[in-house]
Formats: sequence, structure tokens, C-alpha cells
Amino acid sequence: MLLDFSNLNEEPLKNQIKAEFFKDKKFLYSGDKIDFMLSYQHPNATLPVLWGEAKRGDFDDLDKAFTQLLLTIGKHKFYTHHTPPYLCAFNAFRMEFIAFNDTITSFFYKSDIDFSITPSNHNTEGFKHALDAFKAMCKPHKSVFDFKTQSQECKEFIKNHLNSSHLHNKIQIDKNNFFTIYQKWFEIVKPTIKIDWELAKAEGILDADYYLADLLSDGDKTIIEKLRTILKSSHYELKWGSNTLNKLGLEGITKVGFTDGQQAHKEFWRIYERPPKLEFQVFILERRDLLVPSDVRERKGAYFTPKIWVEKSQEYLARALGQDYQEDYIIWDCAGGTGNLLRGLWNKANLYLSTLDHNDVAIIKDLASKNHLKLLENQVFQFDFLNDDFYSEKVPKSLQEILKDKEKLKKLIIYINPPYAEATSAKTPSGTGKNKDLVARGNLICEKYKDELHKANNELFAQFFMRIYKELDGCIMASFSTLKYLNSSNFKKFREVFKAKFLEGFMVPADSFDNVTGQFPIGFLIWDTTPPP
Repeated sequence: MLLDFSNLNEEPLKNQIKAEFFKDKKFLYSGDKIDFMLSYQHPNATLPVLWGEAKRGDFDDLDKAFTQLLLTIGKHKFYTHHTPPYLCAFNAFRMEFIAFNDTITSFFYKSDIDFSITPSNHNTEGFKHALDAFKAMCKPHKSVFDFKTQSQECKEFIKNHLNSSHLHNKIQIDKNNFFTIYQKWFEIVKPTIKIDWELAKAEGILDADYYLADLLSDGDKTIIEKLRTILKSSHYELKWGSNTLNKLGLEGITKVGFTDGQQAHKEFWRIYERPPKLEFQVFILERRDLLVPSDVRERKGAYFTPKIWVEKSQEYLARALGQDYQEDYIIWDCAGGTGNLLRGLWNKANLYLSTLDHNDVAIIKDLASKNHLKLLENQVFQFDFLNDDFYSEKVPKSLQEILKDKEKLKKLIIYINPPYAEATSAKTPSGTGKNKDLVARGNLICEKYKDELHKANNELFAQFFMRIYKELDGCIMASFSTLKYLNSSNFKKFREVFKAKFLEGFMVPADSFDNVTGQFPIGFLIWDTTPPP
């Protein structure tokens, strides 16, 4: 019997498509922000099978339907959850499928796609641009089935590619679902790890490090030995030094076990394929910041600078300092996180990176050793910029030689996205009980430059700037930050001291950064800190 859906409105059409082509009772059907969603219940997770966009009648261009679907997924960041193996678009006469593969994933990370637009409005310039991008990327890879002549072939395709045999497969870990898996691990596995989490956090040991030790494992053994927390079959081993371990009551003991004999841990990881593919391992290590609690991110500056602004900042460095700046200057990121600000720079001999977090250092050195980051391992080091001495043994001798030479300082770029934490803010006024007391206090620079900073001493980034200006004067300072230091009344005293020369810069919306909310600008400004005559 020929299928005739031509007179159906969208909702009846979706129901008929489900009844005719997706008869497996294990499929769970729903539709909300995404028109057509099929899932199945896997142990520990409800996993999507298919996401689709439905159009009634003979809607002429299903490429537009696919583009609307992708913009919807991007707008609501559904790609950061478990994703289905296929996407589809259909009208009353045909159904089209594309695989949800790396090509589709890359669409959500394209810096020129505007995911803030209304996906269903096909007339905007933003939609037309996204449509062109989709056609260029995906049109050759579609599977198209006409209901009148190919309904049986469509059913065969669904049977072969979207059947419930997935119920028996292990879940692949990729860059889209590793954070979702972490959230489940946080609820199920973390409570069974035998450690005082508050004490551990105070010493810089985070649950994220245990999760990465689990995730990056093969046969229950962590495959990256440079990590400071690793899984060794039935327990974890900590490589954190005796002082830290003593404070945790682990005097001389580096093993951390489980309170339930590892039962929850084994049951949880039984359904996931470990380790992830190599390209996903690199991405996951670089995005460790997503696993770090917000209070720690604020204090340590573990914020990921979006690729679009990294690239733009390097364009502006070239404008300010010349196209050969990578050959002419030494570059030090002294708030380096997992190193993404230095991506795109190629002259590794001229690059230094330091960060407060020991585990970030381990991650960066591992990425550098595998040539995923253009850095020399001996030029990556742990350093607390607001407390440590520039001439301590922590700092490479080659960098010390530059820091102590006024002429060489003129060829040093401090290139940073420093922490933005503050002790108090307008959003948390006095008396609410929510002020971040001591977040930006209790360090050496805060005390040393309290007169110069005055009220600006509440801001960690201001402390970075003041130390750079006072102790590395003559260098180029190129930094992302809020723009309070240019116009806030709290920075009046700061501006009386900070007399650097502005070279170049740009502003971007704060909410274009991960984990930042609110409508205010973040600037990337380049300064020559040579003191005025």
C-alpha cells in the first residue's frame, strides 16, 4: 500500500512516521525543542537514537529543515549531552538522514555561525549563512528515501542503523558527552572514593582529577602516567608530595581506595568504552576547566578562552608588534590553565607557560610531549604569580635571565587571561552573606601593593596587572579582562599608578566565554609598560 501523508499536519505526521517506520517498542518517542526525538533506555543513561525536524506537506528544501535542526541543537547546547548516531529531516513525501559524526560536531564549534538567532526563521542572514555552511559540509553525505518508491529501503536503513542492538554496545566517550558522563560519575562514583573531599579540595586535589584518571584508562589503569592522580586497578595513586598527603592524613600513603569495595565504580564504567579515541583525549584534557568547580576557577583562573578570541588576540598582537612578533619576542602566559591561549603560536623555543595548578602542568607537559601543544616541556612550570619569587628555583633559568635584564624585558610579552575573582562585587553587596571574602586577599602581591591598588585590591586581575607593571616594567602586557580598570571609581588610585601606553585592543561580549553570565564587555588590550619619562 502506498503511503500518503500529504494531508497531515505536523503533529499527526510525526505520529504516523513513528508508527510506520519506528515500530521497535524499545524506542521512546518525544518531541519538544527538537521536533522528533527517539531514545532508548540504556543502563545508567537514556540515550538518543535519532533527532529530527518535521515539515508538513511538500516542504521543498529539507536542507533548510536540517539547518533549523542544527541551529536548535546549537542554541540549546544539546551537542554537549549524549548525541544520537543520526539526524533526520522529513516532510510528507520523503525522509533524509545524515550521520552525527565529526563533520556535524564541527558545525557547533564554527565561530562564524550565530546560534542566538531564531532557528525557525529561514529569512535571516544568519540562517542563510548557516544553510550555506550545512550544504558545503553535509549535502554529499545524505541518505534520501522517497516514501512512494523507497519506503521498504527506508525501513531497511532504519533496521540496519537505528536498531535496539545499541542496547548491548558500550557507550563511546567523545567531546560531546564527557561532561554529561562526569555529572553521572559525580553522583554515583565520587561518594564511594575514600577521601575527605573538603580537605582534598583545599590542597588542590579535585574530583575532576579522579574522573580523568578513570576516563583515560585502559583495563582500569590510567594510560597517562604524568597525571598526578592515576587509577591502578583497585585503587588510585596520588603523586602530590609528602606535605599535601600529610594534611590529608595519608602520611607516607599514596593509595586511595573505595568505601564499597569498588562496586559502584566497576558497575558505572562497565557500560562505557575506555579510553576515548586519541583526538578526544586531547580535547578532554584541554577542557579540564569544565570539570573544575566555579569557586576554584575564579581563584585559579581556570577559564577557557574561546578559539575565536584566541585567534583574534593573536591578530592584534601582529598588528601592534609586527608580523614577526613570534620571532622577535618571548611570550609568557603566567595564568596558563591548560594552554589554549598559546594555541596557534608556533615558535616553541620562545614560549613559556606557568599555572597555579599542578595537575594542569602535568596535562600540558603530556600534550607538549605528544606535540599537541607547541611547547617545550622544560618551559612549562607550576608558579603562583601572586605569591612566588621570580628568581626561585620554580622559574626556568632562561626566563630568569630575561626578567632581570631591562633590555630583554622590552622583548617580553606577558600574554594572559587572568582570574577575574573579586572579594566583593556589586552583584553581591555587603550584608548578603555572599561576598567572596579573602578570594582576592591573603597573597603576597595583595599586601605588597595595597597602597597602589587601594580598592582595586579586591580584584585578582588588578593584582596581576600591578605586579607586571611594577616588577616587569618595560614588557608588553597583552591581557583579557573586564574593563573596570579603565573607568571604575574603585580603580582611581590604580590608574594614578598604572601609566602604561595603550597599543591595540578589542572588546567582546562577556557571555561569549564559557561559564560567564551577564551583559558586560571583556577586553583584550595590549600595553607597553615602559614607564613614562
